[in-house]
Amino acid sequence: MALNQTRLNRAVQVRHVFEHNLAHEFAVIRQVAETYQYVTIDTEFPGLVYQTTAHPRDLSPEQRYSLVKANVDNLKLIQLGLTLSNRHGDNAITWEFNFRGFDPMTDLHAPTSIQLLKSQGIDFWKNYTQGVDPDRFAYLFWSSGLPCNSNKIWITFHGAYDIAFLMKLIMSRQQLPDQMHVFFYLVTAYFGRDVFDVKHLIKSCNGLYGGLENVAKLLKVERVVGRAHNAGSDSLLTWAIYNKMLKIFFKEGIEARHAQILCGMQEL
Repeated sequence: MALNQTRLNRAVQVRHVFEHNLAHEFAVIRQVAETYQYVTIDTEFPGLVYQTTAHPRDLSPEQRYSLVKANVDNLKLIQLGLTLSNRHGDNAITWEFNFRGFDPMTDLHAPTSIQLLKSQGIDFWKNYTQGVDPDRFAYLFWSSGLPCNSNKIWITFHGAYDIAFLMKLIMSRQQLPDQMHVFFYLVTAYFGRDVFDVKHLIKSCNGLYGGLENVAKLLKVERVVGRAHNAGSDSLLTWAIYNKMLKIFFKEGIEARHAQILCGMQEL
């Protein structure tokens, strides 16, 4: 498939990826990886099973990291949404990777989170029987042109778990480092310095607050495809929000001091 055909044939859509089309979709990603500078990610996972009675604001960043690590180390990823785009925001392409391995009957999860994901249309049986092999994803991801590429800008919304789950995934499901500074050393090694969390950025934007849906409403950004709590649709909406913020609040670019601050770790 030629690059111009990928663009011409694509209306606004989410490309749903299972094991049968994983290699094909990574071939498309390799075609466009150098063309698109922005990589926006979102994850869906089985909720939080390790928590603390202390208020998160009373915890140090290292203690919050320990909670993230405990959950990520012991939970299985359900979906990864990935949106590639250029600065102009045109021709964005979104993938939704659906992973095998999670069984709500036997694996750790928060029941309310699973009920929510089911209500939003996630088919756990289809994922379990037809989903992407996480190890095969990791192998193809490393040759995709996305990691270890200094030209890429990575974007999340409240991204501690998004980055942590992606890190675990591409490390072949190894446990995360024990110390937060080692974790961020690996973030820099794999994704570069330009990792931005929209939830952190809105604190510098007068009038913006709240979660993903509320920020989209305040910016008059519409969810053009899919449903909330589906990783592909959420990654596309996150990108649209970030792009709108660039045009309104960060016309001269985003300062380096905002990089690698993930809500859920260094701040809430």
